[in-house]
Parts: sequence; structure tokens; C-alpha cells
Amino acid sequence: MNKETVMGLEEQFRTLKNVRNAHVDLDENEEVVAIGIFSDGTRHPKDVKRDVEEVFRQVAGYRINHTKISIVEQQFDKGIITDDNRIRFLTAYQIQKSHRIIEGFVQLEYNDNVIVESVEAHQFEMDLEYLIANATTKAIMKVIDDYSIRVDHVREVSMGQVDVIIVTLTVIHTLSGAGNIFVGSVVKTKDLLSSVAKATLDALNRRMDQLM
Repeated sequence: MNKETVMGLEEQFRTLKNVRNAHVDLDENEEVVAIGIFSDGTRHPKDVKRDVEEVFRQVAGYRINHTKISIVEQQFDKGIITDDNRIRFLTAYQIQKSHRIIEGFVQLEYNDNVIVESVEAHQFEMDLEYLIANATTKAIMKVIDDYSIRVDHVREVSMGQVDVIIVTLTVIHTLSGAGNIFVGSVVKTKDLLSSVAKATLDALNRRMDQLM
């Protein structure tokens, strides 16, 4: 799929009812790997997804696998929607170690238990945003240990007067091999590391009931 088609899709998605913004992610072969749709939360996600599938069919000329579509219900004035039963973010930070090694730490809380995980890499080996996203998924996998989680993309997108951090994950059930692509987002704050960790968490917190 070429860039013109991607831009056309994103433009059409933005015209859908209750959709604020949208993005389409391609892999190195220019195949669609994920579609992120940002809705205001006033329509059922299934209704929005049906509209997205139909627009995609009309513009691209073929049907898209519905598992590649993620509907993000975002309240931009309040940040991500919270739920006491979900994994809670505590903090994210980095430590500069010797020989230009950076270690990214993330602390989460689930059922009153604090989960701390870290990932280290050479500063030229991995961007800091990916370091924190991977540390977050590593911590999440302690809660949903039947799944393997891969960080595919970490992006910053301007949406009106705010910047949004978007994280795309591939989640694979280790026993069955079944996989899904999930997209999470959060309004970017001055604390970039926390924003990345929260966006990573947002991609999975909405699906925790089906993943547990």
C-alpha cells in the first residue's frame, strides 16, 4: 500500500461519526499491520469498527482483518479512562550506566502488588521510548504470563492542540500461537517516559478481561 492510499484512508477515517483522529501503520513490505482509531467514546467500539472496515474496503479495494483495528476511546481533556481493576502505573525512569548503557525502569501495581521491571541497552541500540515500552511489557507479562508481547511501534502524533503518544503491540498466546495487534495512546506530558509507559499500558488494560 502506497503513502497516498494511507493518507486517503486516514482522511476518510477522520470523517466517521465520533472519530477524532486515525492512523495506519505499515510494515517494511508496506502491508497494513495496525489501524488506530481515536473515538470520543460516545459510540460502541463495534459500530465504529464496522464503519472503519467498510471505509477500508471502499478505499483499498479489499477487506482488512478486523483484529488489526483498535478503537481507542480517548477523553483528551482528562487523559486515559481509568479503572480500579486494571494494572496501575506508578513510575518510569532511566539510569545511565557505564559504557553508554542505559537501563529503563517501570513500576506498576496490580492487586496491591508492586511490579518492577527493567530493560537495558546501549544508547545507540534502542531509543529510550522503546526501552521504556519494553520494560512496561515485561512487567505486564508478569500478570498475563500466558502471553508474549512485542513492541512494534512507538510514535508521537499531533492531534489538534495536543501531542499523543501511540504504542502498537503484538500480543501472542504462547500455547495456541494466536495473536492480535493492540494500540494504546495517551496525551503526551512533560514526562515522556511516563507517557510512553501509560500508552503501552493503555493498549492492554482495555483487554485485560479477555487476556486473563
